[in-house]
Amino acid sequence: MLRRLGLSSLLKPKNPHSLEYLKYLHEILRKNEQVTENNRKLLVECLRAVAEILIWGDQNESSVFDFFLERQMLEYFLSIMKQNCGSFICVQLLQTLNILFENIRHKTSLYYLLSNNHVNSIITYRFNFENEEIMAYYISFLKTLSFKLNMYTIHFFFNEANQDFPLYTEVIKFQNHSEAMVRIAVRTTTLNIYKVEDEAMRSFVRAHSRVYFCALSDSIARQSIEIDHFARSAENEYSNRKRLDAMIDDYLDYMHYLSDILLIKDEKLSAVLIEVVFERLLGSLYLSSLGGIRFHPATAVLTPVSTLFFLTHFLLIVDDSQAVQTLLSSFFFGDGSDVEYQWIRSEKATWVLTNMKIKDIEPRAFFNGYMNALVCSRNDHSAFYGLIFIYALCQNKGARGEILEAVQFTSDVVSPSDHNFLNGLLDIIDRCAEAGAFIRTITVELCCIVLRQLLLVMDASIDAQVECERRTEKVIASLVSMLTPSVYSEELFLEMFEDEFYNFERNRIQIRSVSTDSSLLLPPPSTPLNGVLLNKRLPCGNEERTRKNIQLFFHLRRFALDLRDEEETHLPISSKTDVLVEVNDCINLENSDLLACTVVMNEKNEKVQRFLVTDQAQLILVEPDNKRMGWAVVRFAGLLQDTQLTGDLGDSRALHIIVSDASNRSEANNAVYFNAKFLFDDRIRCMAAKQRLTKGRQIARQCKLDQICDLLGIARKACLLRSNKNPFRIVKGCLPGSLRRQPQVSSPRSSRSSSGSLNIVPDDPEHGTGPSTSKDWKIEDM
Repeated sequence: MLRRLGLSSLLKPKNPHSLEYLKYLHEILRKNEQVTENNRKLLVECLRAVAEILIWGDQNESSVFDFFLERQMLEYFLSIMKQNCGSFICVQLLQTLNILFENIRHKTSLYYLLSNNHVNSIITYRFNFENEEIMAYYISFLKTLSFKLNMYTIHFFFNEANQDFPLYTEVIKFQNHSEAMVRIAVRTTTLNIYKVEDEAMRSFVRAHSRVYFCALSDSIARQSIEIDHFARSAENEYSNRKRLDAMIDDYLDYMHYLSDILLIKDEKLSAVLIEVVFERLLGSLYLSSLGGIRFHPATAVLTPVSTLFFLTHFLLIVDDSQAVQTLLSSFFFGDGSDVEYQWIRSEKATWVLTNMKIKDIEPRAFFNGYMNALVCSRNDHSAFYGLIFIYALCQNKGARGEILEAVQFTSDVVSPSDHNFLNGLLDIIDRCAEAGAFIRTITVELCCIVLRQLLLVMDASIDAQVECERRTEKVIASLVSMLTPSVYSEELFLEMFEDEFYNFERNRIQIRSVSTDSSLLLPPPSTPLNGVLLNKRLPCGNEERTRKNIQLFFHLRRFALDLRDEEETHLPISSKTDVLVEVNDCINLENSDLLACTVVMNEKNEKVQRFLVTDQAQLILVEPDNKRMGWAVVRFAGLLQDTQLTGDLGDSRALHIIVSDASNRSEANNAVYFNAKFLFDDRIRCMAAKQRLTKGRQIARQCKLDQICDLLGIARKACLLRSNKNPFRIVKGCLPGSLRRQPQVSSPRSSRSSSGSLNIVPDDPEHGTGPSTSKDWKIEDM
């Protein structure tokens, strides 16, 4: 066997990382220039070993590369490649080259590998690209080479005399490949080429890029049509949202690629790209769809929702001044004459870009189409993306102030202009409180953000701000009138009000996130079964309609306060008690009515002896201080308003008590932070505890409802006289000589107010062995 392979006289060196081992591999390649079935596996292993030892030599021994160059070993690679010996060896060859070029660090070694034009010969070789593995390694090889490009290595790839640049001309052939990985590699490779500052090479690239840019724009246009067709017809459900997410991500990658090319600041290349993109994408598809321009019955016309979605992301991502000005000039002032081409569906059911003749021209057709999209006649779907478009326009660095002024971006809101932005936005707010209005909360929230930006940033007139405030207050009054019947008739109104407030504070809108949210691009659902949050869909049932009105009230109230430059002083609704008890506080209970009970924790079934006491706002569990008569240490404290009581059918002495946390009630995992069974000495004491807690809960809830009435400006149900002073003498921390203070454990309330409490009832504490000193505790005068 060794004799057939020509290895009978070769002695394999023991050290694989040595010059002798490379000489051994060279002999294998020299004696096996012809690939056969017998030596195929040997050559594959030899190619792998060559890459390994060359990487070692690059870092440790320069003579290794000297030998590799002297014996022209790369020619053996080419000889093997040209024998059409199957995918097995081609894959290993490309893998070896990938590993080699990725790991070479020294410039001299790199120049050795790139010399003699062998790399360009490999680039132009016609591999079997139908083989997925070969395709993957080949495109990865081209991408790896592109990272080695600079002003010193470019002459190894670009032949100025022959005007030949295989790395660029070959890689752009795969920009329409079906595999996303290949398309991404093409974009990465071309970007690395565009960044090289060599004028001769750049001239070649500009001359050969128009065809590539046309194919690129056509791909984006066809993908946009596909997204539009899917978004307008698919149900707003999880599987469709996941599929649409993938399509959106692919589209955004293209937009970032266009932006990256423009950021290179090659003016001539950018001019070619802008011209092609506007001609074949922005004008022929997006603007013509927005203006409703159709020169042929089979013309592709996107919905206003999809059109504004695509235009918005163009402005959010691309901030090149020339590209943005080209788009905005046509958007605000252009007409049908700006559209020379349109996408037509051919008889073969493919989309073809066709040159069309201009017929009737409507002045400012695109801008008129945009203003129509802001009208919420049927729903707010297109208006939502129209608002994001304004936001993106204001944030874009390439948008000039002259254009914004020309379209009355900063004009008086009370002017009679039909194309006034502020009037259009205020109409959305006006309609959100109308009965049967199909306007979602997120649209109103976004509208407030855009209005705030236009008024405060764009330096609008005082009259405009006054008019905005007047119309906002009018809508708030309408919302209050709709909420008034629910304040006392709806049993869970307090819970709904607090839930929505904490969601309002916690979930501020993120424009970059909502602009790519597939649940917002699909048709708005009207049921919670789709898994879409209430603020992003239409309400279903009376409770959700009430919650939506509460959401609108919070957003419009914040907007009105911002217009007046005032701070919020009434929210959140809080207990009016001057001091709330916390865990580990010591309280004086000499004149208090205590109820002894055994607390059984439902999770661990642990039993502890405690005393139950209440004040105006809290349910408190205490443990007597065995050093001081009449004093006790707080072991748990929770708000009465969030307490739920349930009797035990099997034991008349037992009560099941659950205390919720208002700030986390809408989050299922954190809704309950105390859940226990209370055992009393007899049925009478159990009934007394239930009555006391029930009455305390009613009073606490009534107090907060009264505060909500004051906030809404409506009459209270009844006048409730209640002292705000806590009936207990409270000491923060235990008294000297009393029970040892237990470590404070954070709770859902401890970070927000003084009503913090433990999630569990602590075990009986142990007494400290050493004497306590007064400096450890905050003590009131006894």
